[in-house]
Amino acid sequence: MAVAGLAVAQEMGLSVPGDLSIVAWDDSPLCSLVHPPLTALSRDVSGYGAQAARELLNAVDGKKVGNVKAQTAHLTPRGSTAPPRA
Repeated sequence: MAVAGLAVAQEMGLSVPGDLSIVAWDDSPLCSLVHPPLTALSRDVSGYGAQAARELLNAVDGKKVGNVKAQTAHLTPRGSTAPPRA
C-alpha cells in the first residue's frame, strides 16, 4: 500500500518527502527498491502468527485467553520521510 501511495503521490506531482512523508506498515525488499526508498516498520510476523495460533488453541480448549502484548515494531528510516516544513 505504501508503494502504491508513493506512486500516486508522484503522479499527483507531490514531492516525497518534501510535501508528504510515507511510512510502510511492514518492511519488505520492495521498500528499498523504490525511489525514494520507503521508511518502514519491521515486525516479527511469524512470531505474531505463532502467538495468535497459541491463543486460538487455548480458546478452543476452553482456557482463559487474556490480552497479549505484541513486540514493539522497529522503525527503519529511509528517504521517504522528513521533518515537517517550518
